[in-house]
Amino acid sequence: MLVVNRVYNNNTVLVDIGKKDQAIIQGKGVGFQKRHGDDVSPKQVERIFYLNTDEAKERFGTLLKDVPIDITMTSFAIIEMAKKDFNYPVLDYIYVTLTDHIAQTYKHIMSGKYQKSAAPDIADKYPVEYEIADKAVEMLNHDLNVRFPKDAAQPIALHFINAHGTETSEDKEKMDQADFGNNVNKIVQSVFSEYGITRNITNQNYFDRLMIHLQYLVARIQTDEQDKRILNQNIESDFQKLYPKSYKISNEICNKIETGLNITLNDNELVYFVIHVQRLIQEK
Repeated sequence: MLVVNRVYNNNTVLVDIGKKDQAIIQGKGVGFQKRHGDDVSPKQVERIFYLNTDEAKERFGTLLKDVPIDITMTSFAIIEMAKKDFNYPVLDYIYVTLTDHIAQTYKHIMSGKYQKSAAPDIADKYPVEYEIADKAVEMLNHDLNVRFPKDAAQPIALHFINAHGTETSEDKEKMDQADFGNNVNKIVQSVFSEYGITRNITNQNYFDRLMIHLQYLVARIQTDEQDKRILNQNIESDFQKLYPKSYKISNEICNKIETGLNITLNDNELVYFVIHVQRLIQEK
């Protein structure tokens, strides 16, 4: 028996199954004129996602704070499609990372600010992930009634590449690593917010380059392979004199990453951040 717990819209409902379990169901008109406590016929259900663990409920609730229900459900459906149609195992954190990515892309498309990803194309090496991503774009365009461009598949494929695996103790560590990457991005964005730095038409290419740099930075930290090249010792001091604001912002980012994530960055990372920030703010 499916009992309405909450109606999100005419086509999406949170239902109670038994005394403990819950699920999100979708179907044409499944929530129409429904109220808490009403029964729902299983015949109306076209798509169902079980929230049978505390972790699943927390994940879904967290996403709904920032992401519309239709986008969340389509993202979940894409992940289930990869599991079912391609027998592709993924770590649970992809439900959060992919959904957030799709929501941001959707926002950029609707506002006319979409830009092609600057990430490298590695389809030859990961054909299955790119095939999943191509089908994902088709699902997004169908479910959300919007036109995701074909090249939007590329970053989606990267999400599947990064999240490939099964839930073992080793994969739990990978999940922690994914959270680590998200935390690095949040720290950078929080500092940028303090200084009013945002992505715009003037700096969009430099901003995207910084995002790619952060991906590689996270990978280097996780594999303990930080850049060991020896830079001229005068570079840091010269940058501090030439670009005091960029240096201040970059130093704050590095300090917060180190203290917030309990790691140590080498001096090169500060220099690289200064270069990226200086390009972003065009400090003379």
